Amino acid sequence: MNPAAGATEVLRPAPGKWLAMVAISAALAWIGTRILGTHPVVGWSCVVLFGICGALAVLNLWPGASRLVLDADGFEIVSLFRRTRVRWAEVARVGTARVGMHRVVGFDFVDGHAGGERLRRVNRNLSGFQAALPDTYGRSAANLAALLEARLGAHREETLTPS
Repeated sequence: MNPAAGATEVLRPAPGKWLAMVAISAALAWIGTRILGTHPVVGWSCVVLFGICGALAVLNLWPGASRLVLDADGFEIVSLFRRTRVRWAEVARVGTARVGMHRVVGFDFVDGHAGGERLRRVNRNLSGFQAALPDTYGRSAANLAALLEARLGAHREETLTPS
């Protein structure tokens, strides 16, 4: 077995992106407070919407709130403290896709994977993949996809090689 493929690796999101989101949200919420007197509905809508966006961005800066954990068995996505575990045996392919203006890392499940068929179909129509990672964790999408593909390949080699 490739030692690097078996080692646990923890990737965390780049804090700069989330700090920028906090700053932009705060600025737009402040603008909302400035127009409350003349346009109360628009003002309150801005304050609430961008206040929530800012709060979510602050949460993503919290240690342990968001990360990607890679190990010999698969990967665990932690997003806003919610954990999703995907085993390498469940992954058919990994690659990059463009969703709007952003490059993301997507993956398809193996045939027969249970659950979420409707959501996987919607995701496939949006990105070309059945699922995608919520972040690139401070790397380019291509670099992260290559890392996951290498781990997936090492897992397949290990399962095909008799002990």
